Parts: sequence; structure tokens; C-alpha cells
Amino acid sequence: DPPPGESGWVQVRCMEGSLQLVLWVEGAASSPEQIARSVLAQVTLRPIQIGLTPLDPDVMTVVGMPVWLWVDEPSQTTWGPATISAAGITLTAEVESVTWTMGDGARLRCGKGTPWRPSMENRDGSAQVSPTCGHMYERQGNYEVRARSNWVARWSGYGQSGTIPFSLSTTRGLRVGELQVIVTRGSR
Repeated sequence: DPPPGESGWVQVRCMEGSLQLVLWVEGAASSPEQIARSVLAQVTLRPIQIGLTPLDPDVMTVVGMPVWLWVDEPSQTTWGPATISAAGITLTAEVESVTWTMGDGARLRCGKGTPWRPSMENRDGSAQVSPTCGHMYERQGNYEVRARSNWVARWSGYGQSGTIPFSLSTTRGLRVGELQVIVTRGSR
């Protein structure tokens, strides 16, 4: 139904594959951009799945150890491109970058990143630094890592075109500990 108590709204029905979309847009006041925003609201998009080391959220990392950051299992709904044509508008939404807020004041802007695998350790067993997106903590503590997907929806229709930037965020906790080395003398 149109917004309560409002007149001048127009119902637009269109098909996207086997899915019927129903949009309410202001009739005479609707611009192509307003229609594009209504179409974008019908697209199901989700925040990325955070990939970071350590892989297990219950495992602690340590001060000075490289933490790798990546988009885990990117899909059409978490990375794009997601395309829809409806109500005379064609729209494609996709992520242009991810802004990582590390919880210790650091902010990074990256692409998809490089997924870490156990085979990526150095020969001496130490961790390698991520070639594309990573961070190292300098203090122990409990941190909240936030990944903000920076999306852009490009639309065209009715002889016009434009972009609609928006973002989706998700978080994950990360515990950072500190290793202590104890030197003892052997007994004779």
C-alpha cells in the first residue's frame, strides 16, 4: 500500500527473473534518481563475511604477529555485481573497497584482500605479512574489528544516469595477547 494519508503515489510492478517486484513511487514528483533508489531498495545485499587471522574467533593472536584481512567467500550479494532492471531503470551495485577499523585507532582501505592459508607461513614457522591487506597490533587487548563495504550503485534510465554510494558494515571480536619469554639456566 502507498504511504498512509498520501496521494499521488504510483504502484510499479515489474519482473526480475521469476520474482515480481512491487514498488511505490511518488507520481509526478519522482525523478529517475528517486526511482533508482526505490529499485535499489528491492535488491538484497549483505555485509561481507570477515576473513581474518586467526581463522577461529575463539583463538587469540599476539602482539607483533601479522593479521591478514580479506573478504571471505565473496558473492553477488556481498561483493557484487548485482544487477536489476525494473521500472525503466537498470542498476548495478558492487563493492569498490572495504574500510577496516581495527579497534586500536588504525583504519585501512583495501580491496578483497588475500585469504590466508596455513601453507603461507615462513619456513621457520613465523607468519608472513599479507601482500594485500593486513595489520599488526602493538598492544594486547580485546578489539572490535569493523569491516565497512563501500558500495556504489550505478543506474541509468529515462535518459539520465548516476551513482548512489552506500555502505554495509559487520564486526568481529579479536583478542590480542602478549608472549613472554622466560630464560632459565639448566641445572648440572
